[in-house]
Amino acid sequence: MARCGWGARGMAPSMVPVPAGPFLMGTSDQQILWLAHSDDMARKWQEKEYFGREQPQHTLTLAGYHITKYPVTVGHYRVFVGAGGYHRRRYWTAAGWAWRQAVGKTQPKFWDVEKWAGDDRLPVVGVSWYEARAYCRWLSEETGGSFRLPTEAEWEKAARGSDGRIYPWGDEFDVGRCNTRARGLNQTEPVGRHSPGGDSPYGCAEMAGNVSEWTLSQYKPYPYNPGDGRHEGEGEEDRVIRGGSWYKPELRARVAARGMNAPFFADNDVGFRCVLEDRWS
Repeated sequence: MARCGWGARGMAPSMVPVPAGPFLMGTSDQQILWLAHSDDMARKWQEKEYFGREQPQHTLTLAGYHITKYPVTVGHYRVFVGAGGYHRRRYWTAAGWAWRQAVGKTQPKFWDVEKWAGDDRLPVVGVSWYEARAYCRWLSEETGGSFRLPTEAEWEKAARGSDGRIYPWGDEFDVGRCNTRARGLNQTEPVGRHSPGGDSPYGCAEMAGNVSEWTLSQYKPYPYNPGDGRHEGEGEEDRVIRGGSWYKPELRARVAARGMNAPFFADNDVGFRCVLEDRWS
């Protein structure tokens, strides 16, 4: 597991490596039939063709990268806020800075609510795509690494490995391996509570439930084409959100499930994690 020093500013985020190579992205016809046979909501999704946004399942090859083991926590994000991250233009995209100034944003939504930000071990919530991007730029400056949000493909590979499984741990849903609506907690919980039982094949935790997570990618149809501009832009294009959350049903916690929202959207079940582009020694 790789780490990176922050000097006196605090602990480094734990990172896990995801090796270069192919993986299966999306949901197959066979998986849809299997899900619809065992789940009433999946049957309705099949009838309304909601699974179409996850098809066709296809093989995609990625270069190697590191990704944070957990979503960014309240404690890690608190360092960014305390370092003046909301007041330094260089951390923000042009569109993000214009939005921040227009709404007077100086901290995440729910930042003063004990339930969502009272424990530094909780995943940070209430952050927009713009805020998540700014945090990654700040983290890059602090560490000398090259951090950013994961692309949709990088997120999915880190969550499922290369074999096309439905959940990070396998094909069967297990309420004891994640924090979704089925668990009934009705809020986030400290990261790591379901590790290693709920981890992906690469050791990523919390990729099903707890918080949904922003990705770098615009929402566009499959097959996934990294060269079609879906990773570009910084305006008001919808961005993909992955991973389900404490609020979402198990069907949304599947590693292939795709959500999206405007980059200024923020809620109490949406957070993010980071990718490190270049490996450090």
